[in-house]
Amino acid sequence: MLTPQDVERISKAKKISETKFIDFYLKYDEDGDLVFKSMPCPFLMNDNHCEIYQIRPRACREFPHTDQKGQINILSLTRKNAKICPAVAKIYQMLAEL
Repeated sequence: MLTPQDVERISKAKKISETKFIDFYLKYDEDGDLVFKSMPCPFLMNDNHCEIYQIRPRACREFPHTDQKGQINILSLTRKNAKICPAVAKIYQMLAEL
């Protein structure tokens, strides 16, 4: 999920309007959150480095979200992340065994 601050910061760095940034890169998901249209992220380069690492969205800085308090409240997010991140899969498995 991208915050309004993420949209503002990244669009400014890419030198495009926030509206164009949203139209080109983002969509609303089933929860009404702004997310990238494509996965992997459109800013992930061929060498697996992030093109916008220094200004990456909050969700990227916090990924895989396993150190947040209240994990019980974000288990659905953890389950989604477990499909793409082996470390999260291990943590999710450990949580399921509790």
